[in-house]
Amino acid sequence: MLAVLHQRAPHAKILAVGYPTVIPKDTSKCRYNKLEQFGSITRGDLDWLRADVLEPLNKTIEKSAGTLSAARFVNLYDSSQNHSVCDSGTWVDGLFTRVPDQMALVHPNALGHRNAADHVEAAMLDAIGVN
Repeated sequence: MLAVLHQRAPHAKILAVGYPTVIPKDTSKCRYNKLEQFGSITRGDLDWLRADVLEPLNKTIEKSAGTLSAARFVNLYDSSQNHSVCDSGTWVDGLFTRVPDQMALVHPNALGHRNAADHVEAAMLDAIGVN
């Protein structure tokens, strides 16, 4: 996909943005059946999702960006450590938001979007040579 983007816009700078930390390394922080977290997904399944899905997905995005000189990977995973769905200072909402109760389906909240915006802004400025 990135190669097609580059082919269609050869002078464009491409930013491939990775996923933030959604699941903590210590899944004992996650409470079973808590809808503001992961509902009835077990700790074992959360460990599997983190280690075998999310982290490899970020590596794949990073590797894909590394194949083009015009592309850069924006790493949100490292900067969002300790801000997962199960952390007290979360930057990602679980299945439902904490207040008010609305479906979130595991997406960044305002703090998570602020973190992403800060990193994307820095990468954009760096890509055009402003930083």
